[in-house]
Amino acid sequence: MACAILLGMDIKFNLPSFQKKLSRLWLTSFLLLLALGVAACDALDRVGERPDPTQTSVVFRTATPGGRISVWLVSPTGQAVAQVGTPNPNNPGEIIGPVGTATAIVQTLVAATQTALAPAIAPNFQPNNCPQPSGRVPEPRPTSFADFPAAIGTYLSDGGPTAVMESELRNWGAITDAGGVVQANTDLTGDGVEEIIITLFNPFTYNPDSPLNSGELLVYGCDNGAYRLIYSTPNSPGLALPILHRVGDMNGDVKAELAYDIQSCGQTYCTREGQILTWNPITGVFEPLNNAPIVAINGRLGVLDIDGDGILELTARSNPLSDSASGPTRAQIDVWDWTGKNYVLAVRNADEPHYRIHAVHDADAAFAVSSWRTAITDYARVRNDDTLLAWILPGEREILRAYAAFKMVITYARMRDGVRAESTLAVLVAENPEGTPGAGYSSMGQAFMNDYRASNNLSTACQTALGIANGRPEVVTYLNSYGYANRVYAVSELCPF
Repeated sequence: MACAILLGMDIKFNLPSFQKKLSRLWLTSFLLLLALGVAACDALDRVGERPDPTQTSVVFRTATPGGRISVWLVSPTGQAVAQVGTPNPNNPGEIIGPVGTATAIVQTLVAATQTALAPAIAPNFQPNNCPQPSGRVPEPRPTSFADFPAAIGTYLSDGGPTAVMESELRNWGAITDAGGVVQANTDLTGDGVEEIIITLFNPFTYNPDSPLNSGELLVYGCDNGAYRLIYSTPNSPGLALPILHRVGDMNGDVKAELAYDIQSCGQTYCTREGQILTWNPITGVFEPLNNAPIVAINGRLGVLDIDGDGILELTARSNPLSDSASGPTRAQIDVWDWTGKNYVLAVRNADEPHYRIHAVHDADAAFAVSSWRTAITDYARVRNDDTLLAWILPGEREILRAYAAFKMVITYARMRDGVRAESTLAVLVAENPEGTPGAGYSSMGQAFMNDYRASNNLSTACQTALGIANGRPEVVTYLNSYGYANRVYAVSELCPF
C-alpha cells in the first residue's frame, strides 16, 4: 500500500532540460524521505515476486530519438572468447562469445563511443529460426555450478519449456523460496523474440542461514536455431545472488532495459552495486547506461518514478557504519536519473543530522549556494541544539559553536545587517577569549569586522580574516578531523567573499 501511495503522487516537473529537472529534484527533497519507505517495497523494484513484470511504454520525453549516444562497453572478462557465429551443431548449448559480464565488485567498465560512420550490422539473432517446443526433459544436475550455464543452454536449445526448467532448477536447489527466477516474457534485444532471464543460487554452497549466498544472472537469446548465453554475471563465492529490479523500458526509449544489483560483504559492511543495461545490436552485447557504479552501503536499491515524468529513476540508499577511520557517518539516498544519454547521479540527499558536525555541513552547504537565511537558521542550530551528538574530539562543542558564530557574523555582513553582525560578534568574542578552544574563530571575527567597518568591502574583510586563519592552522585542521566519510575544508572556504 505504501508503494501505491508513493507511485500515485502527482508530482510534476515538466521541464525541458535535465538541468532544470535536476534543480526541481532538489526542491523535492521531502519526497526522498518517503523513498525510505519505498526502499522496503518490492512491488516495483524487485522482479520474481509478481506474476507479470510490466514494461513501461512511454513517448519520448527526456531522451532524444535518433541521437548519438556515448556508452560504456563491458569487457567480457572471464567468459569464452569465441567468434560470434552459429553454435556448434554437435553441442547446441555451448557458450559462444562475446558474452557480457557484470562489473559488480570485480571489474571496471571501459569507456567507448560509437561513431556515426560505423557500418550497420544486422543483429546476430534469427527470430524465425528458434528451437521448436519439445518434450525435452532436463539432464541430471551437473556436478559443478560452473557447468550450469551450458546445461541450461543445451536444454533450451533442444526446445525444453521454461516452466519445466524452473521446476527442475528448484529440484536442483538453484531456485529456492529465498530467491531465483526464470522469466521469458521480455524482448531485450529488439529482435521480436523474448529472451530467457534466469537468476539462480549455487546449490553446492547454498546455506539458508547465511546472510549471503552466491549465484548468477544468465540471459539466453535465440540464435540460428538454438539458444546462446548472451550475458552472465561473475560466478564468485563473494558475490550474492543478483537481484532483478526492472526488466522493461525505464527511460522512454521504447526498448527494454535490464536493471539489477549484486551484493558483496566485508567484515563490517555490505555493498550493493547496481547496473542498468541496454542491448546494442551493433556490437552484439549489453552495455551499461549508468555512467558510474551505482553503490549502496548497508542499504538497497529501488526503481520508481520520483518526479512523475514517465522516466524511472534508480535510488540507492546507504547506511554506513561509523568508526574511527570514517568518522561519524550519515545515511543518505542517491537518485540516478536519465539525461537523454545515460543515467547519472542527479541528487544526493542526506538524512537529518544526528551529529553536530553534520549540522555544520548543512549550514555550510546552504551558505555555499547563497541561501543566507537558511544558513543563519542552520548555524543557529549548530550553536543551540543540545540533541546533536558529539564525536570523539575534545572541545568539539565549543569549537563548532564558535565556528558557527563566526560564519553568522560574515553572513549577516553579506546580508547588510550590520546590527546583527555586531551583536553576534560580541557573543563570539565573549564566549571565546584567548586560550579557549574557539579563540581562533574569535580572532578571525574581530579581524573581519574591523576591516569591514573601515572599508565596507566584504572581499578585503575576508582576506584580513584569512590572514589570521593562515597563522592559526587549528581553525581548519579541526574541521578536517572527522574521518574520510566527511568533507574536507580549505582555508579559503572559511571566508569566501
